[in-house]
Amino acid sequence: MKILANSGYHRALSQIETFIEKGVKNLSKSQTDDLEKLSKAVEEFESQRYPMPLHTSISEVLEYYMQENGVNKTELSRQLGVPNSTLSELISGKKKINLSIAKKLHEKLKIDGNFLLEIA
Repeated sequence: MKILANSGYHRALSQIETFIEKGVKNLSKSQTDDLEKLSKAVEEFESQRYPMPLHTSISEVLEYYMQENGVNKTELSRQLGVPNSTLSELISGKKKINLSIAKKLHEKLKIDGNFLLEIA
């Protein structure tokens, strides 16, 4: 199954939602197979049509977050509960994340914990 246009994408999402509302445990084998095929097709379509930016450093992630959410360093430091100077050092690369900061980044900004471990 391949999704070629937005209309097909939205139909697939609607079908997935119907399956989820029914309850995954209540699906027949055929419906479970359809759900899996639809999910893979949606994932492929989204990765091609709406690629997620790849960030390789905490600095890039924080800059991206600030830009996308319209916040400055002062506001982000308040959200994270860290001093503005600490945030500036993280962004400039002068400071590496520690466990406390990693927890805050994961909990408050929903940054993937595996990514945080990889860059720590």
